Amino acid sequence: MSPAQVFKIYIWLVDTVASGHLSKEDIDRRWAHSAINDFGETSFPLRKFHRYKEDILTLFGINIKCNRHLNYYYIDSEDDTQRWGDMRRYIVTAFSFKATLDEAEDMQDSMLFEPIPSGTQYLTTIMRAIRARKQLLITYHSFDRNSDYDMFFSPYCLRVFKQRWYVVGNASTHPDETRIYALDRVVDVHVLDNDFVIPKGFTPQSFFSGYYGVFRNAEPCLLRIETTQRAALFLRTLPLHHSQRELPPEEAKIYSNTPDCVLFEYFIAPTFDFIQQLRTFGAELRVLAPISLAKQMEADAEALLARYKA
Repeated sequence: MSPAQVFKIYIWLVDTVASGHLSKEDIDRRWAHSAINDFGETSFPLRKFHRYKEDILTLFGINIKCNRHLNYYYIDSEDDTQRWGDMRRYIVTAFSFKATLDEAEDMQDSMLFEPIPSGTQYLTTIMRAIRARKQLLITYHSFDRNSDYDMFFSPYCLRVFKQRWYVVGNASTHPDETRIYALDRVVDVHVLDNDFVIPKGFTPQSFFSGYYGVFRNAEPCLLRIETTQRAALFLRTLPLHHSQRELPPEEAKIYSNTPDCVLFEYFIAPTFDFIQQLRTFGAELRVLAPISLAKQMEADAEALLARYKA
């Protein structure tokens, strides 16, 4: 069975269980009539069912549990269900794109793609270590050092940002911190026999809640921006952060007198990567708060102008 077929079954299984509390018999009946049941199975084989449940937990962090008292399966938490919604869109989009490529093999010379960074060869190893709660020995190449270095690392979770993979966890080089490392700078990885425990209360969602991307060099705060009507169209269709809120015109007038503008608010940390994202809007966006960030953006704009006038 191809990886694409297996992933389709993963999607089907989570979607089916997420639709309600279902017994194994209910799942079997739905599988027997499923369009992706290519082998015409009258039930979902029990060994494969448990193996796929484990795969789904390892790959996606979605825990399909069984209430043995009432004899039904369910998704472990509302957070898992919400995360699956985002992940399902990501996976389905990837498969749709793959299908498009398969149908357009004769158009390869007419299609351009961004280079995919290295590091994905370590994904499976790191995923297994996360699931088994086993430490890693990582050889890493930092942009801040002239040579590679080794560290013991306890991996908590993985994150994708702008087509790059990052691993979050605790490193022996910074024992009192939760750190983030880019997989494209990992030189080598080995799984160790040493167990580790994820800190109580840690979740990927809470860790990144007030942040954009992977940098954490600032604390979350109320951030307000003013945009043109054109820029607002992009922000409405693809919000920068889950906390994004568009201010109604009456409220916007309190903070800005610029005619025909739109105001947005965020509760987010003004980190390097978020500031870089704001800069992509150029003159169509202005920071109103916090004042310190507004002054920084103004100073950067003046410095940029000075370089062009030099």
